[in-house]
Order: sequence, then C-alpha cells, then structure tokens
Amino acid sequence: MTVMIIFICLAVLYSALKIILEKRLAPLDAVGEDGDLSDVAFSSGLSVYTLFQKAGTLWQFSHARIDNDFKTYLYTGHIPGYVRLFVKQQPAKTRDRTLSKLIYSGGRPPYL
Repeated sequence: MTVMIIFICLAVLYSALKIILEKRLAPLDAVGEDGDLSDVAFSSGLSVYTLFQKAGTLWQFSHARIDNDFKTYLYTGHIPGYVRLFVKQQPAKTRDRTLSKLIYSGGRPPYL
C-alpha cells in the first residue's frame, strides 16, 4: 500500500515539475529569425532550402540567386530580406515549437 502511495506522489511531483519547467523555459525557446525559419520549416514539413525557393519564387528571383543566397546562409547565417519577409508572413502559430504547442495544436493545454 505504501509503495502505491509513493508511486502516485512521485507521478504527481513529476507532472507538476514538468508543467513548471515548461512555463519557465518556454520564453527561452525564442532564438530569433534563424529559429523562426527552422520552426516554419519544421511545422510545414519542408526543408529550409525549400522555404528559400518558395520565397525566391514569390519575388521572381532566378534559381542561381536563390541557390547563392542559400549557400551564403549556410556559411554565414545571414538570412536574406525576402526570406525574412516570407517567414514573417506565415501564421504566428507556425513559429512556436514549444512542447505543449506541438502536442496541443489548439493552444495551451487545459492545465496551464
């Protein structure tokens, strides 16, 4: 009987600690435009290169320029303006990849 009570207490403690840490560490997930770019790619199921291609196609850039900008991004981490604008045009929910947002796509879980 005491083993069962201890197990239940540990499960409740684990759940409470998990909720507290998620709420406290969630603001640390924001890593800027590079994080937004990877979050949009992750949530849409596309690669970052494909996002570069889509953004460049909207601006009617040549494939050579898009490839060159992507290579520059890989070497320096600089995100071109047209890609930044494309990422900002995506819905805000696609730029948030915290665990609770991934599991509960409707927003915050009911216990938070």
